[in-house]
Amino acid sequence: MGIFVKICGLASAADVERVAELSPDAMGFVFWSRSPRAVRVSDVAEWVRGLPRSIVRVGVFVDASRRDIERVMHAAGLDVVQLHGNEPPGLCRSLPFGVWKAVHLKKEEHGFPWREYRVDAFLVDSYSAGMPGGTGVRSDWDGARRFIREVSPLPVILAGGLNPQNVASAITEVRPWGVDVSSGVESGPGRKDIRKVEDFLRICRAL
Repeated sequence: MGIFVKICGLASAADVERVAELSPDAMGFVFWSRSPRAVRVSDVAEWVRGLPRSIVRVGVFVDASRRDIERVMHAAGLDVVQLHGNEPPGLCRSLPFGVWKAVHLKKEEHGFPWREYRVDAFLVDSYSAGMPGGTGVRSDWDGARRFIREVSPLPVILAGGLNPQNVASAITEVRPWGVDVSSGVESGPGRKDIRKVEDFLRICRAL
């Protein structure tokens, strides 16, 4: 099996349609009001209705309540919850969906307590104060590589500053189970550059 590829931060019907034609493994939608890629539940429900079932639909949340997460996930018709804030282990265990938990290694000075989390995958991202993701800042590849070894065999997705120019090196050096890209394939916040998306997917699939 090749590397798992998620295209995140989709924010328009046109981008969803064009990216879906390229058949990524997953597509992500951000439900955090402070993000420039924030979307409405009703829009996402309409956009994903025609997606092939082979594409995993991911809802991205930051410190939302269980009630709000479940409401959005059911209403939008999504498959996997990506928790990108300071969510406690109990919330991860309680959700009736697949769960991916983001880890900001630079923030976790004393190590992330991953054994307390019952999740389907971890996502290693860069950390910027006040903005938990989508910043274009490269994550700590050395730290990610160590984290992958530590949590093995749990899947780890690498995010943070990836783009068509560096994703091959990232995959070769870090050896993640998957990669996640948002700003690295955009012409502006929430506007995907389809040529960059094509290049990113082509490079990942060639490895």
